[in-house]
Amino acid sequence: MSTRSIFGGTLAVCLLLAACGGQEPPQSELRNDTDQDSTKKAERLEQTRKIFYNIPSPMETATLLKKAGAEYDKDILNDVLNVDKYTAASKQALNLGVYGADLSYASVNNQTQESMFYTSCAKKLADKLGVSNAFNDSTLERMEKNMNNRDSLLHIISETYWNVDAYLKENERDNISALMIAGGWVEGLYIATQLAGMNPSAELEQRIAEQKLSLGDLIALVSTYPDNGSALTGVKDDLAKLQALYDRVQTGGGATDVTQENGVTVIGGGTSASLTKEQFTAIHDLTARIRNSYIN
Repeated sequence: MSTRSIFGGTLAVCLLLAACGGQEPPQSELRNDTDQDSTKKAERLEQTRKIFYNIPSPMETATLLKKAGAEYDKDILNDVLNVDKYTAASKQALNLGVYGADLSYASVNNQTQESMFYTSCAKKLADKLGVSNAFNDSTLERMEKNMNNRDSLLHIISETYWNVDAYLKENERDNISALMIAGGWVEGLYIATQLAGMNPSAELEQRIAEQKLSLGDLIALVSTYPDNGSALTGVKDDLAKLQALYDRVQTGGGATDVTQENGVTVIGGGTSASLTKEQFTAIHDLTARIRNSYIN
């Protein structure tokens, strides 16, 4: 499978408080302003559509990692015991994306018990964020019934994340959705770079290089939100640092095609990219620093 962008969350995140020395904003400050102008809404909608088509679900991320021959490694995932320490809405949104990527990674590797642990974490954060209507007991029952059917399970996971995303947008909480999307993207990139670092793979490194494209879409989305001291301000800074590294990565053009795989949009075609050893190391190290600050 050739994908234009693979390391994303469907659904980073809070400010780097250690660096900024401030307090995280309360959940109420993460909601959209109701008086935002229609032009800005239209711009945000357009960027969200690009995210939808160009940043696949955690399911596709995990599937490609498996196809690339990367061995399952539970130690690189976010500890399930961390879930109760996320009290700020920004942390909850971020780690809903993170746990979603971890859940898919565990599921595609047939880790049934760990999949249920990550499902429980995602459900708990969804409840805290008030999106339990999109991630409810019925969803969990479907997951449990299909735990031994990988394709069905991964379809449910992907569908659930799109439902959460849609629910947030309908209730004018797009910025919470953006945090969730970015959280999953960062976690997907983190997993990929960690695995590629331990088990070098030309295909996996190429996929990491191709994230230059999806990163641009993600930055365009978060840039539609104002710099008002909110959690997304820190995200913009972090993504800008990653973009500075990706600016050095060479990518090739080519026609693209859109297909469906297990109900998930896959962008494929002639796009290619490659990393030098130095570029990979720089992206690997920065991604780890950003991601670890988000989960701690």
